[in-house]
Amino acid sequence: MKRTLKQIGILIFSLGLLFTSCVPQEKLKYVQDETSSVVKDIYSHDRPEKRIKPFDNLYINVLSLDEQTARIFSNQNSSITGGMSIDLLSYTVSETGTIDFPFIGQINLNNLSLLEAKAKVEKELSQYLSNTAITMKFVNSNITVLGEVRNQGEFPYFKEQLNIFQALGHAGGVTDYGDKSKVTLIREYDNTIQYHNINLTDKSIVESGFYYLQPGDVVIVEPIKTKFRNLRTFTYATVLATTSTLITVLYFFR
Repeated sequence: MKRTLKQIGILIFSLGLLFTSCVPQEKLKYVQDETSSVVKDIYSHDRPEKRIKPFDNLYINVLSLDEQTARIFSNQNSSITGGMSIDLLSYTVSETGTIDFPFIGQINLNNLSLLEAKAKVEKELSQYLSNTAITMKFVNSNITVLGEVRNQGEFPYFKEQLNIFQALGHAGGVTDYGDKSKVTLIREYDNTIQYHNINLTDKSIVESGFYYLQPGDVVIVEPIKTKFRNLRTFTYATVLATTSTLITVLYFFR
């Protein structure tokens, strides 16, 4: 009897090894390098200049020697952006690319960089104030990370540039079942939506136009095939365990 039970145990163990598969190491590593030299390859890239587009939120603070007059141009009626300090007020860019600035009215900032927009607002203000300067920055920029990451969701960021690795860091990193060579980036261009395939194991990713993300980008990490095989293995193992238990019970009570 003991010999029969031992044989059954060996059989179940062997079948378990047959159905169990491991995650390939190359699927777990980011930017991969086969060389062992101390000096790694150096890649150069241009940081894309962020442009103002509809529905962006801009923080604009007016500075002047005449503080009382400058206070008139403060955006006291604009909404406070979530997660920011109570005194950090924002202007929402309209669908046509304009902001409604106090006393000046509509100012078109569509597709301008922050420096260009700042110069334009200062020029408009010069009609009312002398020796003025303004501070302008983006607020409430968001990206979404989905798929095989540890913390899926939409994440705000407050720096001018955010690269794809930093975005994945916000999401807790890629899980062991995430395929770093198969990442999808969804990006909106004007009125069109485009899908881009990204390989995070390729060092040249830093030279691509998708290394730095744009507000509203969606990053999706695809699962590796091993995940589906392991899910099936779990089902097989459950069936095997149930079957072996049934065989053992029948053996003892026959």
